[in-house]
Amino acid sequence: MMTNNLKRKKAKKQAILDAAERNFIKDGYKKTSIAQIAKEANSSQVTLYKYFPSKIFLAREVVIKLIIDGYKGSEEALDNDKANFAQKMENLMNFGTTMSKAINDDFVVFMYDEFSGKNGDTSVMKTYNAYKRGFWKKLLDQGRKEKMVNPQITDEGAMIYLDMFISYAMSENPANAHSAVEIKNHEDDLMQLFFYGIMGH
Repeated sequence: MMTNNLKRKKAKKQAILDAAERNFIKDGYKKTSIAQIAKEANSSQVTLYKYFPSKIFLAREVVIKLIIDGYKGSEEALDNDKANFAQKMENLMNFGTTMSKAINDDFVVFMYDEFSGKNGDTSVMKTYNAYKRGFWKKLLDQGRKEKMVNPQITDEGAMIYLDMFISYAMSENPANAHSAVEIKNHEDDLMQLFFYGIMGH
């Protein structure tokens, strides 16, 4: 009985999170209401607030889910035995831009605020960092094995390069800051520059 109850609670929480993801991605943070999410998840607002105490907390959980799902999708692209490294890079770029284009501009702004800790919480950046090193090490090792990544590029150098990209994107310095939407609109260009930069050719 206890197990069934826990399963039911877990399923309800997941249904709310999935509904929130769909709505935030489609309509953005500001326009999405808790009532709308609860309705789509076949839940009451009271139940929703039991799992997610505020709208910002729920949206943050969606961003964390997107990061984990993004890494999972990228890992699957790396694990594809039928593709060579160059094809995997192409698939990763396509996966990244497809994900990015699907997200409402207003939610992109919210995501960037979460990444930079503007909303007073660092769990989004902590999640991103927890997966970062393992994924990029795997990518670099595969690239080196196929002689597609310059062997002189160290893991540490690549991590600094990645962090520079991220830090610049999150910059609040008005002299060099580009808006989250502006960066999103040039996602294709930036993906190409980033991945081919990592390859070092």
